[in-house]
Amino acid sequence: MSRSDIFSKYAQMYQKTRSREIVPEGAFVRQLTEIPRVGLDIGLFFKTQKAEQPAQVYIGEPLPRELARNEGFLESERSTYFSKTLLSGFRSLEYLKIALSARRVLHKKDERVEFLKKCQSIIDLLVRKARNVILAGDFSPFTFDTKVKTLDYFLSTDLGMDEVSVEAAAIPFTIASPQYLMLTNSEIIVVGEEAQVPHGVFYFVGGIGYTFDKKVGAVSKERLFKPTGDLSAQGIDNAYVERMISRVTEDFQTQIHSIIFSDIWKKSSAKPVGVNFDGDMLVKAEQSSDLWTGVFEVYLRPPRIS
Repeated sequence: MSRSDIFSKYAQMYQKTRSREIVPEGAFVRQLTEIPRVGLDIGLFFKTQKAEQPAQVYIGEPLPRELARNEGFLESERSTYFSKTLLSGFRSLEYLKIALSARRVLHKKDERVEFLKKCQSIIDLLVRKARNVILAGDFSPFTFDTKVKTLDYFLSTDLGMDEVSVEAAAIPFTIASPQYLMLTNSEIIVVGEEAQVPHGVFYFVGGIGYTFDKKVGAVSKERLFKPTGDLSAQGIDNAYVERMISRVTEDFQTQIHSIIFSDIWKKSSAKPVGVNFDGDMLVKAEQSSDLWTGVFEVYLRPPRIS
């Protein structure tokens, strides 16, 4: 089968819009889609007894880690916060804590009261969801932190690399600067110093076909095909799609191909299935793709509104 025939096959597979995907995975985390944000930034901190630091899944913008160590009404020069423990001392879980940010400093009493009312409504909803998970008898939804690791930890601890090897192996990831990678064992590798992952709903917007040439590397076929569904109601129009996809097709080899097919995966039992950029774009390798010829599926989160 020629390369054009292979790409034609993929185009036929993706004519219809696929169902939305919510990441990161996890029964409890996925339920955050139903949480009304009401203009606040929301962070959930997960920490087991063995973990040195908590992992955070956030909606909006990430919240300072210090909020996981405090409780109640808090303020800084940047914002007014509220932090509360949802669960503590439950099996191996040290705590599950929610922190909320007003996104600005609240000086007036009525503003603070309104902020606390919003916080309480969100907390009440999350407590009910946590209680439902507990009644189901499955503890795994609360082990989110064991699935989120920084790249440095993954290379040095999981793959057993020394300091020099870690520095060399991290180069392609540093250059491409993705936010995180999703692996086949459901782990998430964060390319940064904090174990924090944005929550979001992503929509399938098309695929990027590629071939690999030994002399020039991965050759992108640009936006090879697109679904027929209309995503304008989600704020995803053609201009937004093209602008986002161009971020990785302008230097396809460096941005995507060199990460998915990096030599470090030869040392790991888990392989990458997706790469996230800035929390807004998720690029996933189609199952039959390999080093030489394949397709990357592209999923976008609706444009963020400040």
